[in-house]
Amino acid sequence: MVCGVAKAPVEWHVKILFINALADPKIGGGAEVIVWEQISGLLRAGHECALLATSSQAGLKQIKMNGIPVWLAGIRNLYWPYDNRNRPAALRMIWHTIDIYNPLMLGYMRQVIQSEHPDVISMHNLPGWSVAAWAIASRLGVPAVQVLHDTYSLCPNATMYKKQRNCSHQCANCRLFRLPHRALSNRLSAVVGVSQYILDRHVTEGYFNKVPIRRVIHNARDIQNQGIDHQPTTKHSGIRFGYVGRLAPPKGIGELIDAFRSVTEVDSELWIAGTGKAMVEAELRARTHGDMRIRFVGRVTPKELYPYLDVLVVPSSLQDTLPSVVFEALAYGKPVIGSRRGGIPEMIRQGENGLLFDPDKHGDLLATLQWFNNSASFRSSVGQAAIESAKPFLDTVACTQKYLQVYGDVMGTHLQVSD
Repeated sequence: MVCGVAKAPVEWHVKILFINALADPKIGGGAEVIVWEQISGLLRAGHECALLATSSQAGLKQIKMNGIPVWLAGIRNLYWPYDNRNRPAALRMIWHTIDIYNPLMLGYMRQVIQSEHPDVISMHNLPGWSVAAWAIASRLGVPAVQVLHDTYSLCPNATMYKKQRNCSHQCANCRLFRLPHRALSNRLSAVVGVSQYILDRHVTEGYFNKVPIRRVIHNARDIQNQGIDHQPTTKHSGIRFGYVGRLAPPKGIGELIDAFRSVTEVDSELWIAGTGKAMVEAELRARTHGDMRIRFVGRVTPKELYPYLDVLVVPSSLQDTLPSVVFEALAYGKPVIGSRRGGIPEMIRQGENGLLFDPDKHGDLLATLQWFNNSASFRSSVGQAAIESAKPFLDTVACTQKYLQVYGDVMGTHLQVSD
């Protein structure tokens, strides 16, 4: 339902073209899951969507996924970067050089935009497309909204993390590889950060300064089908801490293992869920020094894990934009120990649904783990507060309405979710 300039409300049908690096969440990750959550919400609200993504296959073809048209474009660069193959550093350097602004991808985007005739383009992760996507939308006169999931616009590696440290600003390399980005960012109609952190990070670096609409819309996911209301916590002695995510050094998993090994309670446990490169997993297992309280459970579904945990730990060393495992655990009534990094503090209410620690402060994580071991009253009372604090991140209808408001603003009208 839309209320336009006229006083009387009118029905308004909007078509949104999503542009993202990948179409399949099984190949990608959190950003791809969120793209499909947004598409599903818009479809339920009565609007029309299409998706344009890169592919390992040459040429441009259209398929159907979940009932919507998905355009797959063969990447015009040295290789498709999502096949988990290791490339020499020199080859990666050339790939990133081409990806600064890849004019070879403009033809694909132009063809799809002219075929789909979208009212709005919603851009997400752009590796492979490059910021040529910003230019073509402006050139064709279609309002474009950039949704920021990471720091790709600032850093070729999309992490702003180097030599086991977070970058406080763009280094010389990043400035070189992102030379046209700052100016091109001002051609967009709107920019949305999925956390306040990620939006502020870009604005501080001089991006999107002339963009008229700048908003923060936290991600929302429909996880009610996981049975979160029907999974009682299993009985066990001691405190069972959990980690969920990719097993990679920047995620802080090594530091978590080290801290937990110093926990004095013999009946405490640490369950580690996730996978990583074989070499990294081997190093992490060796790091446990045979501590039988630490268990690697591999990749499991949330409903197979959270009922067995008492506390989730998100120990990221890097500036995680908005890791969904935080609100996922809260939805199960589990308090969260999180690092003061990126968007994590935007989900944790200190002393209400969890605790924050400083990963740069020696012993802070261990002290927080020990505090939970000694705070039975907090653990027993936090469940309902955790569930309540997760609700905004599970409200996909409200999230859809916020995006419709952005689309309506760039189109000069008012859009809302139909009753």
